[in-house]
Amino acid sequence: MTSEKKGIPSLNTMLSKLTRRSETTSDSTPPSPVVGLRKAASGTDMASTTPNPLLTPFDRKKAAAVGLRRWVRFESNGTTDILQADKHAITQKLGVQLRDLRLLDPQLHFSYPSALLCRDKALVVNLEHIKCIITKDEVFILNADEDPVVAFIEELQRRLTPVNGKALPLPTSKSSPNLAHDGAGGLPPAAMDDMRGEHKSPFELRALEVALDVVASQLERLAVELECAAHPALDDLTAKVSTGNLERVRRIKNRLVRLTTRVQTLREMLEKLMDDDSDMHAMHLTARAYDQLERQKTQQSGFDNALIREQLMAGGAPLSPKNLDEQAERDEEEIAEVEMILETYFMSVDNTFNKLQTLCEYIDDTEDYINIELDNHRNQLIRLELILTAATLCIAIVGVISGLFGMNLHNTHEDSYLTFVLVSCLSSAFAVLLFIGIVVFCRWKKLF
Repeated sequence: MTSEKKGIPSLNTMLSKLTRRSETTSDSTPPSPVVGLRKAASGTDMASTTPNPLLTPFDRKKAAAVGLRRWVRFESNGTTDILQADKHAITQKLGVQLRDLRLLDPQLHFSYPSALLCRDKALVVNLEHIKCIITKDEVFILNADEDPVVAFIEELQRRLTPVNGKALPLPTSKSSPNLAHDGAGGLPPAAMDDMRGEHKSPFELRALEVALDVVASQLERLAVELECAAHPALDDLTAKVSTGNLERVRRIKNRLVRLTTRVQTLREMLEKLMDDDSDMHAMHLTARAYDQLERQKTQQSGFDNALIREQLMAGGAPLSPKNLDEQAERDEEEIAEVEMILETYFMSVDNTFNKLQTLCEYIDDTEDYINIELDNHRNQLIRLELILTAATLCIAIVGVISGLFGMNLHNTHEDSYLTFVLVSCLSSAFAVLLFIGIVVFCRWKKLF
């Protein structure tokens, strides 16, 4: 998916443009491989330079030694650029912690499950291959070299870039021109009121929705592909039990277990967030910034919330019921807005989970059918072995009689042909009757 038709350059196009620009300027000024997002000694905030997306191995080792990582920054006005930032600078400006960056480390992909953490000024998102930090006006994305992450960035460009070039008003701050702004340095109150409209969600919720949509769609696609591969394999195994078919089903079952674990982890995470209203309210970063502005205005007007609570506890003048009702209603609307997003993708992930469970049950039913069929074959072999054993016993009796009469003992019947025929017929008849008796007894006992 690309956004060039709408005038929005894709990430690959942006990388190629930055590469050509760095090559044209290489004769006059050597390109800086590392973008400085660093804290100046004078106390000013971080400054950035134009990054070179093509780093040499030496530059990569140098960047890794100083703790720099390459980030793709997507702003609310649709601007996308590439920068490298020190982890301490990221933690200071975005209000996250070092362990949060460890959670986003691409090298520790299998060490941490999917998670969504709410911080004071940002949302730390670790959803499958998507590892990013979402603020109220920017998204910082790691591991942008992978194709699924590039698709996620292009989806952000397609769905979150303002229509007709009309971007939402960005926050202004003299101290932090490049990264997310501190505290109340967010959108103006009028812009926040517009964001609270019925058909307008805050930027951070829309970015989170894109991330959930991409991850849920990918898991759904993997589940459909697995289902399409599983049914023919199970049908072939049902038709013929062979080593190749059994190995094929075993590989599919391993894929099913891994995919089910991933889907179940994401499902449990969404369910946990939906069960906690405080977490859902904390995810509404724009509302929290707006509430902080309101508290500052209240403090400037002499109405300190802490003092009012003390007065309430002391039996003083209570807050206006109208203000309390408005605040409660606004909080409920904010929680409901977040809950609707989470509930939508929880239903999608739950549907994928149920589909995988159905496939797992189908595999279990096929295995049970194969086991029953193998047990039936085993029983047939046992019946055949019982019949052969009974026949061997009967023939052995005839052999014993023949052996007795074949001894070199002198008696009066040695030369009698009639005695030979009589002994042979009687022993054979006895063997046949004994065999029939054994078969009838086994059938009576329902042994076969």
